[in-house]
Amino acid sequence: MAVRTRVTVEGIDAVQAVLRHIEKDKLSMARGDLRAGSQVIAQRELIPALKAGAAASGVPIAPAIADTARARKDRIVFVQVGATNPRLSGFASRGRDSRGHSWKTALALGSNYGPTDPDVNHYAVGRTRSGHWVQPTVNSAGTHRRVQDAYRRLLADILRRYG
Repeated sequence: MAVRTRVTVEGIDAVQAVLRHIEKDKLSMARGDLRAGSQVIAQRELIPALKAGAAASGVPIAPAIADTARARKDRIVFVQVGATNPRLSGFASRGRDSRGHSWKTALALGSNYGPTDPDVNHYAVGRTRSGHWVQPTVNSAGTHRRVQDAYRRLLADILRRYG
């Protein structure tokens, strides 16, 4: 008979509480599985959604920036965007701007939020606080639910194996 475990998680404190149910000699393996599983969730669920959201956003540079998305191993589902140089033709994406900010960071932020200087708009979109493609994609009901469900299944599986 299969044992089902219902896990409800809101915030990292809840994850810590789940991990407290695991014996100390198994905790290291459980944490490793949690980090690896979170990375898989990011690769399978979140990064494809971000790429689709970027393509649909209307921001010309967003698909190139979305291609830089990398899943990182962590206790939570974590995706880093803009840490690598995007493939852009005719643009030097290395170096720093006059304020010392990396071009990679400026490109990632600008593709999502629009320009910081209204006089110079390299992104062909307006300025927004809510983001053009990252937040709308991550917070959309379908993406958020799929990632949450996968994460709950991961925690339940870890509790079954190590708890």
